[in-house]
Amino acid sequence: MTAELSTVNNDLVILHRETHGHLKLNREAPDYGFARDSVTVALTVAELPAACAEYPCVMARQPDGTLSLLAVTGLQAGHNLFVGSDGAWLGQYLPATLATWPFRLVRESDDGRFLVAVRPEALNPSVGDPLFNTEGQELPWLLERLRQLTETDAGMGATTAQLAQLDAAGVLVERSLQVILPDGRDLELHGFMTVDEARLQSLPADTVYAMHTSGALTLAYLHLLSLRQFRQLVARSGELGKQAALREAQQLAALSGAGVADVPGTPAPQPA
Repeated sequence: MTAELSTVNNDLVILHRETHGHLKLNREAPDYGFARDSVTVALTVAELPAACAEYPCVMARQPDGTLSLLAVTGLQAGHNLFVGSDGAWLGQYLPATLATWPFRLVRESDDGRFLVAVRPEALNPSVGDPLFNTEGQELPWLLERLRQLTETDAGMGATTAQLAQLDAAGVLVERSLQVILPDGRDLELHGFMTVDEARLQSLPADTVYAMHTSGALTLAYLHLLSLRQFRQLVARSGELGKQAALREAQQLAALSGAGVADVPGTPAPQPA
């Protein structure tokens, strides 16, 4: 089974006070179910110190030739290992592109201005916090979310520039990953790039200095550190697979009238 790295892409509409003035966002129980089918989440370089401790962080070339920095969140297409059945995010670190969801900045084609867009399915008329006050002005929490959007967008630009510097230095290589889960399934992940450490270490001093001053060198080494998390990702996939198989067996046992102790892998009840 193979999976190719790709980012989440959902339908958005431009946020407008008249269109969305009566709607609310439930910030107390955010639903990340929209990312359930994605095996990556886009990152900015500023997030790497936190993200590299939990996710493998790799690069992927986009159709326009630019590079993106991605947190790998799954090994099989359509299976994000960090989205719960209730839509909760199961990771310790929540990437900024998810923290600012369901809002996004989109470029207006006519004059290049950025407009705020929203995924309308995330809003509702009854539960959560209003977006605007009675005068049609953005409420403080929404203004803060928009500030985060602008900050994240700027961070994406800086990240693209640093990745381009690594690319120009010739240290990025295409990679694929093949793993065998505890249940015997053979998985392959492809479509991503990593830093070749030998190439990085053989760069001339002036190139290394330029990468150091821009931050690209720090990006490279944090990325290399994050690759250790692939082992944890494989373990997580195997464990979640076991849990899913156990739940299915328990459901089948319930339907057939079997006792819980008859289900393989289920501890038998102990006497009091």
